Amino acid sequence: MQRLFVDTAAWIGLEVTNDEHHLAANTFLQDAGRTFQWVTSNWILWEAVTWLRRRAGHAAAVRFGERLLVSGKLEIITITPRLEMSAWEIFRSHQDKDFGYLDCTSFAAMNHLGLKTVFTFDDHFRQAGFRRVPQY
Repeated sequence: MQRLFVDTAAWIGLEVTNDEHHLAANTFLQDAGRTFQWVTSNWILWEAVTWLRRRAGHAAAVRFGERLLVSGKLEIITITPRLEMSAWEIFRSHQDKDFGYLDCTSFAAMNHLGLKTVFTFDDHFRQAGFRRVPQY
């Protein structure tokens, strides 16, 4: 089974019914998303839970986190100090891009794992050379 990195934008799109990407995220999940082994990072999980806590409330954030952490179907990659240094090099060397540091940790993790495809609505991943799904 092919591994697929999942970014915060996809988690929010799946979780928040009034998110602009909700329909596209759920359509992707139904059509193709189940054919992948999903991978995310501990930092992405942190960002998604924090985002949900601030905008949807504590209960929604806990439900989301519990579902992901106990599903047994999600591989969570830890952003190690070594990956942070790789992320820093990506961030430092791309002054021409509007990459956030958290995005750079995802790029570093994906590079480390040899992953080329990401479930996201964030165009920074395409700019960094990754294939985004769904394509829109």
